[in-house]
Amino acid sequence: MTDQIDLDDLDVQDDEETPNRGDWFWGAEGDPEDEPEPETDGSASVRPDGAADASTAGDTDSEDGSADTSGQPVPHVPRENKDRPVGIPTASGGAGGAAATDTDPASNVAGDPAAGEEPVEASGPHGGGIDDMTMAVTYDAARQFADPQRVFQEARGWADWVGIVGDVDAFVINKFQRDHGIDADFFSGAGQEPAERLADIDEHSMFYAERMVLVGRPDDEPVAERTGWEFIPLADAAEKADWDLAGE
Repeated sequence: MTDQIDLDDLDVQDDEETPNRGDWFWGAEGDPEDEPEPETDGSASVRPDGAADASTAGDTDSEDGSADTSGQPVPHVPRENKDRPVGIPTASGGAGGAAATDTDPASNVAGDPAAGEEPVEASGPHGGGIDDMTMAVTYDAARQFADPQRVFQEARGWADWVGIVGDVDAFVINKFQRDHGIDADFFSGAGQEPAERLADIDEHSMFYAERMVLVGRPDDEPVAERTGWEFIPLADAAEKADWDLAGE
């Protein structure tokens, strides 16, 4: 049978109550200079900012004179308020919660618009000025070229964007590109008429340009008229650019 233990007979040591770290701020008691240092087990103590305490870190040099980098903290730029609570305004004694550029002089992070800086607005639809020219070729017209790959490669010499639109399924246009080694910037999707795709390329599209040209067969001209694109007949484009047509 286990002997009974009288709790009154136990030697209980009355520990003197000691202040906790941070009481000077959270409880408005004491002074930060009187705050107790964190207890260590002989190894380097780590402060809230991630740096090792020099008083407990020890000598890191090895016998051959090289520095022992094991257990070393990541290099950083110390902040003036590194010993203050993070997330508390600096006016109230904390480290604050501002953008990195406001507290870390080595940071190369762009200024936070919420911190008062005006964001830079792009002057064009995709970060720059409006492009000069976008050219679309109808699928029926593209099939008339003797060397479609050459046509699209040379078209990129004067057009910023080149695409294919047609009244066919998207996989048909994809197969045409794959067969001829073409990589169009845009093309009409499944169930989307050519006019719908061209109408989508407006001021908010990355393919928008000052000059919007549609190259097609004569019966494709109404598509250009409906969408406000400039129409160039296939024969005229081939003659000016010296592109051979199939069957010639």
